[in-house]
Amino acid sequence: MTDDRDTRPPRLSRRAVLGAPAAGLAAPGLPARAGADTVALCRTWLANKAETMRLLERWGDIEAELMRVQAPSPAGAALTAGPQAAPLRAIDARLEELHAEREALAPSLPLSTATTRDGVLLKFEVVMAELFVQDFPVIYGLLHTAVRDLKALW
Repeated sequence: MTDDRDTRPPRLSRRAVLGAPAAGLAAPGLPARAGADTVALCRTWLANKAETMRLLERWGDIEAELMRVQAPSPAGAALTAGPQAAPLRAIDARLEELHAEREALAPSLPLSTATTRDGVLLKFEVVMAELFVQDFPVIYGLLHTAVRDLKALW
């Protein structure tokens, strides 16, 4: 496969994603092999990361609201108990699915070969998305400027 600019990650129906095995196996239609399309793999990873971050933010909003309106609960009582916490259970289930998708994609990322500028830059974007700036500020800064320079030169 090539990683042409027009290549997009496979579109999966919600039913296909929800029906995918959660034991770390690839969902149907996801590229998960050596030589797979680098652009599609990276875009899928970055979309997964973005959805995960949105869900975590939503979780925090819901949790804060539940803590605000609920009376103090006995020690050990979970916020995910009760009908008002149904959105948290749904978010948790989706986060599990996203984690399984990442686990399925992870082995393919280093095996894919970028053959275009977009493929190389997307690989760097995946690294920047997963590298914690707080843990490696100098390395993150170096990577950020390297990507900037690569975009300007290429």
